Amino acid sequence: MNSLVLLITIYLLFVLLFIRYYVLSKRRIDAMRRQVKVLTHDLETKSEVKKVQSARWQAASSVLEEALLFIDSELNVLYASPIAVQIFGDISDSGVSIVSYTHSDEFELECRGVVSGETDEELYEWQSEFQDSVFQVRALRFDYGAVLALSDISNLHHLEQARRDMFANISHELRTPLTSIRLLLDMLLTREQSVDTISALEKMTTETETLKEMAQELLDISLIESGRFAIKLDSTTAAALIMLAIERLQPQAKLKSIHFRVLECTDVSVWADADQIQRVLGNIFHNAIKFTPPDGSVIVSAIAEDEYVRIETQDSGPGIHPDDLPRIFERFFRADRTRKGAGTGLGLAIANHVVQAHGGEIWAENTPETGAMISFTLLRADK
Repeated sequence: MNSLVLLITIYLLFVLLFIRYYVLSKRRIDAMRRQVKVLTHDLETKSEVKKVQSARWQAASSVLEEALLFIDSELNVLYASPIAVQIFGDISDSGVSIVSYTHSDEFELECRGVVSGETDEELYEWQSEFQDSVFQVRALRFDYGAVLALSDISNLHHLEQARRDMFANISHELRTPLTSIRLLLDMLLTREQSVDTISALEKMTTETETLKEMAQELLDISLIESGRFAIKLDSTTAAALIMLAIERLQPQAKLKSIHFRVLECTDVSVWADADQIQRVLGNIFHNAIKFTPPDGSVIVSAIAEDEYVRIETQDSGPGIHPDDLPRIFERFFRADRTRKGAGTGLGLAIANHVVQAHGGEIWAENTPETGAMISFTLLRADK
């Protein structure tokens, strides 16, 4: 009897435990079902939001004239806009590098520099040529890659090349007749003439020199823009460069009774392409003569510093308007408000390019008394 009671008791305990386990399991299952339902709803909602966002992004990128590309840190394409697909074809395959479509080593190097964070610039820009087109590329890095915007500027590039060629051809063709006119004027000036005739011939000579200078500047800027402006450095002295430039500009200075004064001229040697530095000094001296009143003077100095020789040219003209000082080295800029005179506005821009190519700097400032001072530096050859 006791054994039967014990068995029944154990059986009832098992039944109670099973019922309790079943109830708890059902509760857990119901809770899991509710959680799965919530997660499913969240996923569906997020999926719908993503679809809407994707549709909006597709619509926005479709109306852009630029080709947009998202790449990861390995340069694999994550997204391509419709314009990008038109340029590169189907680039939807995952794990395929953009370089497979551009086949441009230069483009690859630029992109790797962007995604690696080698540049501190927020917006990185460059030009690349592939698929027989020239593209202006703007890139912005983010956490795991970069976004690229490519604009086809082939037509603009060709127009710019045509403009440079036109400038070069026109300036080249102008130099020959201008040289002939100058020779004829010099010949006439050597003959006996009336005072009025000599005055007219001298004015014609001045204007001819101005035209020759303009033709040379147009040729120089076309060479600079096309990358054919070569610099060949050699050791020379600042004194030799300055004296030769003064000798060449002496006829123009004489017409206005302007005197060159060399206050200080170091004999320290510098690294320079003599012909190109002659152009720099020629442009600076030409401006100084133009803006210095008759019977005035142009003061030139060459001062040795730690690693450079600083060459200064000071005129006694009206000076440069403070608003114009930051812009006088821009191409085609003319500071007309205080310093009147003809010119292309290219002389100082060319000088700036040449000095930078020599590893130096050029700047302008107004002197405390009167006039303006143009200074530039050249590397010392004895260091």
